[in-house]
Amino acid sequence: MNVSPTLLGSFSRLRLALLASLLVVLQGCGIIYKTTGDVLINYGRAEMVPYLLMDDDVAMGCATGEALTPLLLSFEAVGSNPDRLAPLVYTVAATCTEALALEQELRYSRALKDGRVAEAQDARTMQKRYLRVTAQRYHKAYQRTTAQYGEADNGQCPRLRTDFDELVWLVGQIAGVQAVLNDGASDASLGIPRDIAAKVERGAACVDNEKWWGVPNGTRAALWSILPMFAPEGADPWREMDRSVRMGFEQGVRLPSALFAIAAHSVGDEQRVRRAVREFAKNDQHIDQNYAMLDALAEFLITGVSDRLWTEATGKRTPFGGLGTFWDDQRSSQPAFDIDDLL
Repeated sequence: MNVSPTLLGSFSRLRLALLASLLVVLQGCGIIYKTTGDVLINYGRAEMVPYLLMDDDVAMGCATGEALTPLLLSFEAVGSNPDRLAPLVYTVAATCTEALALEQELRYSRALKDGRVAEAQDARTMQKRYLRVTAQRYHKAYQRTTAQYGEADNGQCPRLRTDFDELVWLVGQIAGVQAVLNDGASDASLGIPRDIAAKVERGAACVDNEKWWGVPNGTRAALWSILPMFAPEGADPWREMDRSVRMGFEQGVRLPSALFAIAAHSVGDEQRVRRAVREFAKNDQHIDQNYAMLDALAEFLITGVSDRLWTEATGKRTPFGGLGTFWDDQRSSQPAFDIDDLL
């Protein structure tokens, strides 16, 4: 069949028009997606994060982090930059697997105490699996922080323009420490660089200690107690942490107290752990409601430390409403306390 040149030309023009239309549509989708991503990120920074910080429901924060992180980060593919939000959502998402790892650690302690070897081994295996995921999430939070702001080095700090930037930076530094600790507890299964600890020690000094409830110096001092090679000459990490703990109590965010307890537990100093837990429980009257989530995270962490001590000694975790008490209080010099009232 012969086709006229005029008809062939019409088909070519039609094909070009269709291709051009398709390109316009695809470009339009990309613009819409990027705009959506930018709006979501700006909304998250301006509205969602402040709202979440005022909520003391750690489980809700955990679920929010796991649900929103993939959605938020997917907008990178269309040109949006979620790096200022990513450290926060990765950090709260890490609390989900951290809680699961703690449950397995307590199961391990109970099984070991009762001589159930196979269950103890199984619990330890599960604990390490969850610790690995936890370390991975914290590490991504730290990496996103440095991607956005860079690293503190040789006395040079990144430019942190707003309070939000300082908060993200501070959370990112704590996440870096947690990444190293959780990776170590999972037999270094991820191989997260240990030099992050030194970088965090320098980075925490880049924000004002008093403005942020004593957390910057508390973080540095906790590192000095666990890794003494990072401590400046003549530094007393426990005295510095004590100052930070007092500051946190006065300002209503008790994160330094949780850091103190974790550091003491890491070096096997049970007396300091007990003191930290007791003081934490006694100072719960003046919580800063604008940062209730951070204080709730501190309670989550310090309750975990308390549960470890209780379970190792009795096979049971801290009794409900009994944070700040210990199983042998009746036999100690502490005021008389009937533990049966809590059971």
